[in-house]
Amino acid sequence: MVMQSGRFLILGLGLSLGLVCAAQAAQTCNAPGRVSYPANGEQSRALAAWTTTIERRGAPATEIIKARIRRGETYRALGRYPDAEADLKQAVQAARAHDHALLQAVATQALGQVHAQQGRNREAEEELRDALAQARRLDSPTLAAASANGLGNVLLQQGRTTEAATLYRQALEQARRADDPGLMATVHINLARLDPGQAWRELQAARNATARVSSPAEQAELLLSLAVQARQMSGAPGQTLARASLETAADLARAERLGRVESQALGQLSELAAASGRATEARHLTERAIQAAPVDAYDLRYRLEWRLGQLLREANDRPRAIAAYRRAVDHLQRIRTDIPVDYAEGRSSFRETLAPLYLGLADLLLLDAAATGDATRTQSLLREARDTVEQIKLDELRDYFRDACIQPLRKEIELLSPRAAVLYPVIFADRLEILVSIGQRLYQATTPVARDELIMAAEILALKLRYDQPADEESAQLYRWLVAPIQAWLDERQVDTIVFVPDGPLRAVPLSALRQDGRYLIERYAVATVPGLKLLQPDVLAKTRLTTLLAGLSHPGPVVDDLPRWWVDALVQQHRGRGARGASDTDRRGVSVGVRGASEGERDTVRPLRAARTEQIEALSLPGVAVEIDQLSQRLPGRALRDQEFVLNRFVQEVADQPYRVVHIASHGLFQGPPEENFIVTYDRKLDMKTLAAALKPKELAQQPIEILVLSACQTAEGDDRTPLGLSGIAIQSGARSALGSLWPVGDQATQILMQHFYDRLKEPGMSKARALQAAQQALIAREGSHPGDWAAFILVGNWL
Repeated sequence: MVMQSGRFLILGLGLSLGLVCAAQAAQTCNAPGRVSYPANGEQSRALAAWTTTIERRGAPATEIIKARIRRGETYRALGRYPDAEADLKQAVQAARAHDHALLQAVATQALGQVHAQQGRNREAEEELRDALAQARRLDSPTLAAASANGLGNVLLQQGRTTEAATLYRQALEQARRADDPGLMATVHINLARLDPGQAWRELQAARNATARVSSPAEQAELLLSLAVQARQMSGAPGQTLARASLETAADLARAERLGRVESQALGQLSELAAASGRATEARHLTERAIQAAPVDAYDLRYRLEWRLGQLLREANDRPRAIAAYRRAVDHLQRIRTDIPVDYAEGRSSFRETLAPLYLGLADLLLLDAAATGDATRTQSLLREARDTVEQIKLDELRDYFRDACIQPLRKEIELLSPRAAVLYPVIFADRLEILVSIGQRLYQATTPVARDELIMAAEILALKLRYDQPADEESAQLYRWLVAPIQAWLDERQVDTIVFVPDGPLRAVPLSALRQDGRYLIERYAVATVPGLKLLQPDVLAKTRLTTLLAGLSHPGPVVDDLPRWWVDALVQQHRGRGARGASDTDRRGVSVGVRGASEGERDTVRPLRAARTEQIEALSLPGVAVEIDQLSQRLPGRALRDQEFVLNRFVQEVADQPYRVVHIASHGLFQGPPEENFIVTYDRKLDMKTLAAALKPKELAQQPIEILVLSACQTAEGDDRTPLGLSGIAIQSGARSALGSLWPVGDQATQILMQHFYDRLKEPGMSKARALQAAQQALIAREGSHPGDWAAFILVGNWL
């Protein structure tokens, strides 16, 4: 279990009762070396008093700094991290400006703690190292102990256990110098985490130190922290110690009116009861924990309501379970934008921590919808389930792009396309739920296939399509699971377009390549892929003059030196393979990369640099691009930038200066890993996604958005089902209505034919983007010897109208 730091930077609790400082700042402390925290539960009055000091005209600068630190610490205790960060940053700046080294160190330490609790470990490490260095210069053992302990926690989060142990020992030494039993208890608890063999001894030392703490409020927090670690021990003694500590902590917190601490203690007692099979007691304790939690402690309340929902579901009380899940989601939505989207160890904050809550609610709603016989209630439940799935998609994009500010739109795009069916596959452990929206009506189908079986079939199909292998069996199987259960509704409503909102591994599978009775799905329906309907602008393609900017790179220039070496090496290896086999007109553009090259610089040491560079340029060359740009420039009005003309600055300026409605880029590009590492190759430099979005966004703001952004030679990497989100994100972040790209490299000839047919059909009156792509793909299917690898890679993402 990964735990965050809390009181005195203890891992696991997200609590704070005080700010460690030094005796020199005695005016801010009730006891030497400590800033006081309102231990009687009257945080609101304390906040008001400190706010008055901060806003009072003529107040001494030092008093304002102290008030900001105290208010920031209280905000942290209440889980209001953005408010805490704002106060503490201002305190650091003001203390620095007034040359008050001690207050600067105290505020820096507190700010590092806030960032640690948010999972922002890089910032936290820098700030806590700074605070520790300042504490040593000031000879403040209490501040040094707190800073060293907090820094140890941050390093432990990152798996740097040896460094963490050294810092904990330093913290314990400084805490003993300061004769601070609270800090000593804190460090002993953290040391128990590092060495399970010594855990019992460390926890006994922590309990003895806690008994010397004079503040009941601080005792409650320390006991809560002690219990967290005691629960990790195997055997009855650890569990007995945990239970006794939690019961005492709850009693102390109740007496001191510390609702947050009481709530957490009761919540952990509930978990102990559930682990022992006492389900009824666990539910009652969870309900008491919810009642004890402060009304605005949404970070606690959503977890507790979620836990209650799980317990009620286990008790087969579905109505109350749904109600608890709804409350949990509501609490979470109030603080969602404050939750960091980049957690430690490279894990996805959304997938690891929040997606199961939304999926749990959707699961219960869909089960209820399938069981009820009331048509009106069924539609209401299905609509709520769809909205929950939409929230999952929104938060997934926020998470992928590390941007909590991506906002949904509120218009109903499906009303403009009554013959479009929006398909939401929702994957659960034991089944696949298929939710279909056609017009204003929702339909539900259930396929009894296990998650693992579905994922394996999807991954095999994606690989076979990518590498031109026969895939009829997998294609037909996925059709039976995904489409056959809803076929009758599609026929009844005369659907001509399927809008796919894929889930997880299904993102890497082009729906168009699914097959039944010898016909591909694209031969019956146009297909578009969307990240979620609430993220799309509901506008029909305006059949005005589609002025187009064509940009193509057949031979790269100085950009070669700007590209990741591992990627260039992979392209060189592919180029050598083609040379050994003999070049052909069907050579694939780009390269699909899932693993980085191993030996950088090896070839340059055995071959002259000039020859190596020539080989790199040849490997990056796309001779078919010149033909593609020439052919399209004869069909489309606008301007073409070829090779040396396609430099980064000119491209950006061209987009800014001219009213282009279509931007077509034919060049190498990579979508793999974090979005900030994705790029498109121009002649002189990499075009990263942030720069591309910044270039296109003003068009949307000026009511002249790019209708479609075409990336004809880029591809996503295999092995990561999140990288196709990159195509979605480009459209959303840039304001482009749609994006057309490929899931894997495609041959020059197939690309040229598809693009010609696509643009020719797109210009026809009443033709949607999705149906234009359908016609182009059908043209390729009709070619003798065609394989879906030639055409299924191309997907339309975003607005399909």
